[in-house]
Amino acid sequence: MFFFNIFLCQSRRYVCKKKSTSCVFIGVLFFLSFTKLFANTQKIDSLLDQLNSYKKEDTIKVDLLNTIGFEYWIIDANKSITYGEEALRLSRILSYVKGLAKANRIIGVAYWAQGNQNKALEYLNNSHKFYEKIQDKTGLANTRLNIGMVYADLKEYKKALHYYEQAINEFTALGLKSRIATTFTKIGTLLIEQHKDDEALQYLSDALQMHTDNNFTYGIAEAHNRLGRLYLYKSEIEQAHYHIKKSMEQGSKVSDIDGLTNNLIIHGKILRLSNRLDEAAIELNKGLELAKENGLKKYELLAYEELKELKKLQSEPDEAYAFYDKYLILRDSLFNLEKSKQIAYLEFENELKRKDKELVALKVQEKKDNLIQLILVLGFLIISMCGGIIYIITRQRAKKNKQLTLKNQELLESAFALTQKELENSELKQQELKQQLDFKNRELSSYTLNFIKKNEVVQQLQKTIQNIKRAPSLEKQKLISDLNKIIRKNLSIDKDWEDFGRFFEDAHQGFYSRLKSKHEGLSTNDLKICSLIRLNLNVKEMASILGISPDSARTARYRLRKKLKLTPEQEIFTYLVHMEKESENV
Repeated sequence: MFFFNIFLCQSRRYVCKKKSTSCVFIGVLFFLSFTKLFANTQKIDSLLDQLNSYKKEDTIKVDLLNTIGFEYWIIDANKSITYGEEALRLSRILSYVKGLAKANRIIGVAYWAQGNQNKALEYLNNSHKFYEKIQDKTGLANTRLNIGMVYADLKEYKKALHYYEQAINEFTALGLKSRIATTFTKIGTLLIEQHKDDEALQYLSDALQMHTDNNFTYGIAEAHNRLGRLYLYKSEIEQAHYHIKKSMEQGSKVSDIDGLTNNLIIHGKILRLSNRLDEAAIELNKGLELAKENGLKKYELLAYEELKELKKLQSEPDEAYAFYDKYLILRDSLFNLEKSKQIAYLEFENELKRKDKELVALKVQEKKDNLIQLILVLGFLIISMCGGIIYIITRQRAKKNKQLTLKNQELLESAFALTQKELENSELKQQELKQQLDFKNRELSSYTLNFIKKNEVVQQLQKTIQNIKRAPSLEKQKLISDLNKIIRKNLSIDKDWEDFGRFFEDAHQGFYSRLKSKHEGLSTNDLKICSLIRLNLNVKEMASILGISPDSARTARYRLRKKLKLTPEQEIFTYLVHMEKESENV
């Protein structure tokens, strides 16, 4: 309540003077401001109690630390930095990216509030990177707005406007009208410093309307403050007074020490220009005390300048000189500080550019590495796929070959079984044919023997007949005649040979046709001799069958050998058997 006590003392000093009504109004506003400050302090105390009772070192504690740091933004920047750094430390241990992004932003804005723009940029750029990593669009937009504020204080208006426009585009996409309005206020402030009054008025009017629609008290107070400053620069005192009063009314509802200090000094200036000097003195002194208390050097400088002008109008040259002297000292100090900041900023900017170049080079290298890695992975995948395809094809082929082998084996087994069966059938058939041949040969042999026996009988009969002829008798003559008839009947050799030929042809099929085709000059008698030789009969047996003498049979064999054109070493029997086998092979 220190400021309130100061206010009471100074109110008593001026209470007897005119304009006491205004003093009461100012006192009420100031009292409301500190009432709100007390309420905010209670909120922070509640958060601190939660922090002290929470023992776990986890993401919940990080979020709690960041919330406390955020609440201290407009009350105490040093404490905001302290809690932000603690949140940053714990987030690093936990690898909590969201916590890292928020903590860096809180620390960056706190440094901006203290006027340490280089530190502010460092932390805000880190925050921007972390928000990009987790693709938090709201966090990115807010960080870009804060970076724009830093560049605006550094008089880097082009960069500031660039970040403001980026933030507006992102807030518009997200549908965050209150943040768009806040950005409009920042752009309006920037345009005031560039003396672009009409554009500034448009942005600030739009910001005020949007904040009013959203009932955002802090934003309404800030927009009224900027409009008051704009109209003051334009020397439209009544409009300036209206907006500053509105800003003070709204600002009393939030704990904005910066805004309250600024409003008090601007209001003091307006009162001075309105020739309400005593009231102006009260406002300016309050603003000066707040500026000193909170280290707000730029407002302290403004207060000294206004108090110098006020004292000149009040005909107090000593005090005017004293304030002017303080003004010069502080101005020089701030000038040197500003120069130092500018030099530091330039160094920081160069370092930032160097790091950006390194980062770009690293990104290019990373892209190359990623491309090489991708090519290697694709190559590996292609090789794996080819290997897989080859393996599948080989396996399928092996399977097919196995199936084919099994089929072939089955077929071979079937063919073997069939061959075996055919062989068995062939053997059976051969056996059957052999049996038939053996039977025919036996039959032929039997017929041949009967043939021989018959001829022998006939020869004996002839011999007997000749013996009978020697006996003279009429009856004998008749018997002899009958006997000759029987002999002639039984000696039907042509018919017997015909039957013999048929039986022989059945046993040795195609024998005569093959023999005739090779030796066309053979006679029927030659063929008979060949068949008897094929039966392997000796000369005597042949002579008996043919009804000739053995010598005649030998002569017949000799003539046959000549017709067959055989050498002395060749046997007729062997030749005939060989010829028969050749025909069977064909």
